[in-house]
Amino acid sequence: LSDWTCSCPSPQTGVETAKAATCTIDECVVTDAACTTCARTTCSDEGQACNDPNQAPDVLSDWTCSCPSPQTGVETAKAATCTIDECVVTDAACTTCARTTCSDEGQACNDPNQAPDVLSDWT
Repeated sequence: LSDWTCSCPSPQTGVETAKAATCTIDECVVTDAACTTCARTTCSDEGQACNDPNQAPDVLSDWTCSCPSPQTGVETAKAATCTIDECVVTDAACTTCARTTCSDEGQACNDPNQAPDVLSDWT
């Protein structure tokens, strides 16, 4: 007795023995085609991180894609538009960034095109 289980329907996950299961759905992980709100590979195809802040089955389409450092950008339920301001970034991974080159000399820095594929254009 009491060896029965309740399990959540796909694409939700959760199983409990002798009681109702707590169901969750991580829209960043699920690849089931039945999940029309899931990220699947939307973020990873763009080299971005996916995060589903609320995995309750009644809270869908809240997942976000975020850009890898030193790029910035976050979007909900779609790939993010990434930018990089070479005047602001202090991340050592950005070898083209101005970091403190201008400010150390009391000068203003301007990065006219912040697209991640347009680097070394700061003045």
